[in-house]
Amino acid sequence: MKLVTTLVALTLVSGVALAASAGKMDKNGDGKITKSEVMACDTDGNKIISKDEAKACGMTDEQFKQYDKNLDGAIAAMELTIPD
Repeated sequence: MKLVTTLVALTLVSGVALAASAGKMDKNGDGKITKSEVMACDTDGNKIISKDEAKACGMTDEQFKQYDKNLDGAIAAMELTIPD
């Protein structure tokens, strides 16, 4: 029983942590970050999110690393494999 209680507690804490990490990125407050929410950070309209644009948008360094698949220091629209 203790194991089940511990697993449930850890699951709840993980969910809260994920929702908190969504932060400013989650514009509609549904707990998920969509492709359109990420691309809203592209303030100059070039379909590429620079590190500066990401920070201004509230993206964490961890989120930036997650989305920058080719590790070139920018997030291109084609790198995003998240649903819209």
